[in-house]
Amino acid sequence: MEAIVVDQKSDQNAQVSGSLDLINQGISGLIVTPVQPSALPSTIDAAHAAKIPVVIADIGTAGDYDGYILSNNYNGGELAAQHVIAELGDKPGPHKVGVIELHAGSVVGEERVAGFVDTIKANDAFEIVSSLDGNDTVDGGFAAAQDMLSANPDLAVIYAANDDSAIGAQRAMETAGKSVADGFYLIGFDGSDGAQDLIKQGLMSATVAQDPFGQGKKAVEAVLALLEGKDPGYDDAAAKTVFFPVELVTAENLADFQASRASQK
Repeated sequence: MEAIVVDQKSDQNAQVSGSLDLINQGISGLIVTPVQPSALPSTIDAAHAAKIPVVIADIGTAGDYDGYILSNNYNGGELAAQHVIAELGDKPGPHKVGVIELHAGSVVGEERVAGFVDTIKANDAFEIVSSLDGNDTVDGGFAAAQDMLSANPDLAVIYAANDDSAIGAQRAMETAGKSVADGFYLIGFDGSDGAQDLIKQGLMSATVAQDPFGQGKKAVEAVLALLEGKDPGYDDAAAKTVFFPVELVTAENLADFQASRASQK
């Protein structure tokens, strides 16, 4: 096997032109992590015209792709909620919860929030009092958390659908005099280095970690299976999707998590 990599540079036009350039080079299979999923159909059609299978790696998708490798975002939300319930569920409530969403229209964001909300709402000890768009950024997370904490001084939990928003929320917590050390629960999603640092410092409770390395490996395995006419192991055959596991990282398992990730490099 030979791997040819093109940088999309977070630009839709580069995503399309780079993919077409690879197709024109006569590749056997195409893996795309899209900056703009809505731009995928024309690329997929061009690849299929050349009998090239297309696997989409995370983010989002559109068109008649052959495989989609996606973090199990709904389960990640469930894991975050289960952690909060395990820590606070036996204590007198209702415990007030705030949710920081990803930008409007983000499918992965909707799944991350739905998994959390469905699980929390099934427990009478918790009440979701605010759910705001954090625009996927540190500043957006700060603003959303600031509004939540201002309207609900007794807020006990913030769940953010990505780590940047959680990092912003932690700064808002400091401003409001709230801290994880005093029993507040702050959980993010991604497993980023920044979130890991905050967990290590005792400033963040947990993050739901994705496995980009593992997803990349699975995407290659899926392409090879398709080239051999085999089933890539879809979890959802109708959607041609493989759900890749996520894990909850806390102070208790942070060292083991970091050691396992270091071994991938």
